[in-house]
Amino acid sequence: MTTAAPYPWLEAGWRDLWARVAADRVPQGLMIVGPPGAGKGALAGAYARSLLCSAPGAGGAACGRCHACRMVAAGAHPDLTRVEVQEKRTRILVDQIRELSGFMGLSRSQGAFRIALIEPAEAMGEAAANSLLKTLEEPPPGAVLILVTAHSARLPATIRSRCQIVRAPLPERAKARAWLAGILPEEDLDMALALGGGSPLRARSLAEAGAVEAWRRQLADLLQLLRGRGGIAPLAESLQDAPLSEWVERLHTLCADAVRWHMTGAPGDLSGVAPVRDLQVLADALDLEALFELRDHLLRWRGWVEGNLNPRMALEDMLVTLRTLARPGSGRSSPSAAVAV
Repeated sequence: MTTAAPYPWLEAGWRDLWARVAADRVPQGLMIVGPPGAGKGALAGAYARSLLCSAPGAGGAACGRCHACRMVAAGAHPDLTRVEVQEKRTRILVDQIRELSGFMGLSRSQGAFRIALIEPAEAMGEAAANSLLKTLEEPPPGAVLILVTAHSARLPATIRSRCQIVRAPLPERAKARAWLAGILPEEDLDMALALGGGSPLRARSLAEAGAVEAWRRQLADLLQLLRGRGGIAPLAESLQDAPLSEWVERLHTLCADAVRWHMTGAPGDLSGVAPVRDLQVLADALDLEALFELRDHLLRWRGWVEGNLNPRMALEDMLVTLRTLARPGSGRSSPSAAVAV
């Protein structure tokens, strides 16, 4: 049966949502929780469209043809609003929530529900969350507040306790690969998924932006550096266009893969962020002692991500540390472990 789930791995979440509608138990406070890139915002949007649709299908899918669906598609439905972080801001402001409360108190224009989508909900400051709590405690008839968050623990317990929770998980790796198989070349699938943190949506976006090819070049340069054959400045230059947090996470994944490689010597259970031939070179350059020391450095570098340290200076410090950790003579790798550059 066709469902309204925007992606195959969200069908369980969709069935949960639609069962509440079918049983006439639509929650007035709903929280959709899932990791970044899981598609939870798309799930929330599909649910809102279904609630507003005048003729949803048997599985809950909005018809896309009725007057309500056309208004939603045009961004002009009078019973639907979205609350997001405004441009040049980092938080959802209390004034936005106050406006939302006024919106929810208005009479419904079209159907049974008046809906607000708040994403990312964890971006609400304390004052904004307290203001929203008043609406959650005494919601007007037909009001549906949908909070979308990757970090529900950052929301006050008073907010969480007044919302029903629906999970939007990432898919298993096999299912993610299957979904991407018709979109990306086979040789890019594992690397794109690793760069996207297991999210097929982020993997697709990164691959389409050229991030997979860029990472292959950067990885080759990094391995050359560890073998004593590359310069720090050119590699730092190529890395500084991306967020520092992204580089630290990729390095953390590489480190974890290299530890597994040392411990097992087998390609199974690896992230895919680097092909096996590159892991051979990495393991040749960094022994287990160096990798464990690198993990300690990674904890410190993650702290830098939260600070205001100059990204170029941070990158150069990291690369100097990596080159220092490389074992003496690691540049004399066997031909079978050579990296193509």
